Amino acid sequence: MRVLTLLVALLAAACSSGPRPDPFLYTGSNQQAMAGELWLPEGTERVPVVVLSHDVRGKRDAHLQDYINALKGSGAAVLVLDHYGPRSVDPSSGPPANRAWVTAVDFAFDALGALDRLADHPRIDRRRAGLVGFGEGGGAGVLLAAHQAVQAGRPANAPRYLAYAAVTPECAYRLGNRAIGRTPILMIVGDRDNRTGKPACEDLASYLRAAGANVTVNTYQNARHGFDDPAGPVRADPQGENITRCVWQQGSDGLWRERASGISGISLFRVGANDQTIGAYNRSRAACRTLGTETQGDAALRGRAVGEVTGFMKTHVIDIRVR
Repeated sequence: MRVLTLLVALLAAACSSGPRPDPFLYTGSNQQAMAGELWLPEGTERVPVVVLSHDVRGKRDAHLQDYINALKGSGAAVLVLDHYGPRSVDPSSGPPANRAWVTAVDFAFDALGALDRLADHPRIDRRRAGLVGFGEGGGAGVLLAAHQAVQAGRPANAPRYLAYAAVTPECAYRLGNRAIGRTPILMIVGDRDNRTGKPACEDLASYLRAAGANVTVNTYQNARHGFDDPAGPVRADPQGENITRCVWQQGSDGLWRERASGISGISLFRVGANDQTIGAYNRSRAACRTLGTETQGDAALRGRAVGEVTGFMKTHVIDIRVR
């Protein structure tokens, strides 16, 4: 009874607005019970919504707050997902490969599950929704969520994201079914990013454009990975994984092969995975990666990214007229 009372209270709070976020409950990947934070503009009218998906370092309020403020100030509700907390994942527990059971596709399905729940909220205009992701987790999840192959099985009348933005994303996945339609996609990358990297994103953009995708890649000069973190000195990590050379390509048979190492028999995703295919993924990642990365937050670049993401969402989600 106590748990039921708490759930009712949380759901009731999710229908209110205020200066602080409301808890938001939804069902994520693999039917996992998830919780996020919903920021609502003042008022009672229905508003568009932008969903934020964090990177593999976990939900960090200092990183996301400027995006929240700018998007909310533009008239949108903002839902901040937490892919790790409800799963009891500690993002400080070693490199992402050690957390292979929570993958970028889980981030994508979390974002789709959150959208389904948002469609029932009395303040949310389900016809106007956008998705923004960051880094190796959320950024890769955003790019995967745009694929029709990932959305397969959703009802025809299910809510859809109108636009996708990915900041310093991992661009390592090449789904065999590359169809994403003409939904606008924005990637923002740094030319000095030695963690996820510019070349892989340009390659992915070309791969998707060949199937008719509407993809824009904007490059920030002299920008390292994490340029939109709070400003600070360069942070060198000798054990940081540089996966800029890693490209996992899905063949016509549905199986995956890593391009640089040639290792095949891989499972990138938890669905259908077994010890053998996960082992192949770990071996391929160890073979294609190098060690040694740098990250650095830059105030000017951070402001630019916040403004560009907000402007992109205003153009394609917040300010559009829908019937």
